[in-house]
Amino acid sequence: MTHAEIARRTAVPKSSLTALLHNLVGRGYIEQLQESQQFQLGEGAYALARRGAHNRDLLRASEPWLQRLMHDTEESAVLSVLRNDMAERIASAQSPNAVLYSVHVGVMQPLYASSAGKVLLAWLPPAERESYLQRVKLQPRTEQTIRSAAVLRRQLQQIREEGVGWSLSEFTAGIVGLAVPVLDVHGRMLAAVGLAMPASRLDDARRQTLVDILRATAMEIAAAADRAKAAEAKNVHV
Repeated sequence: MTHAEIARRTAVPKSSLTALLHNLVGRGYIEQLQESQQFQLGEGAYALARRGAHNRDLLRASEPWLQRLMHDTEESAVLSVLRNDMAERIASAQSPNAVLYSVHVGVMQPLYASSAGKVLLAWLPPAERESYLQRVKLQPRTEQTIRSAAVLRRQLQQIREEGVGWSLSEFTAGIVGLAVPVLDVHGRMLAAVGLAMPASRLDDARRQTLVDILRATAMEIAAAADRAKAAEAKNVHV
């Protein structure tokens, strides 16, 4: 489409549209063809669509298992994905307890201050993880929030070795979290599944029980997501 066609269809003034299109080109969402000067969708737009489809499959795969996780533990269960240096909750199941931590879908948490965020960060490729650690500003959310990149780097190494991430009153005072990675058949990170609860309900003995349940849940979600992906691919080729 030409600049004039886009202006006519969107009713955006041409002067404003020029700046908007320039911004979208810079972000890779659209591209301008040199010969015709027409605009078309860029790789950024297709990547966004693929990410939406990926999250949709994860949502469908995770919902029954998040409900089961919540029922088995009686704690709030969440599924989070990486988005723009943040951990985004895309699915949740609320604890039935009178005293609970509300886990609303759509909430964005700093990677360094949440159990799911630390897991997502720990399973990034090393170069991407180090790039994040170089640029991030560790702004405190509570008195317990990590303030040192060196401390965070050591903790991420421990999380990789143990296979579980944790947050101890680091995002919300008095609330603790545990999370494990959801990995595909190639070991690539799909998401992080976790639990959030008042600190008074987590001790060393219960921690291991919850981690075992989380790991089993992560495997079930990964398997369900793989089945959903295979079914979708089959339907495309029918």
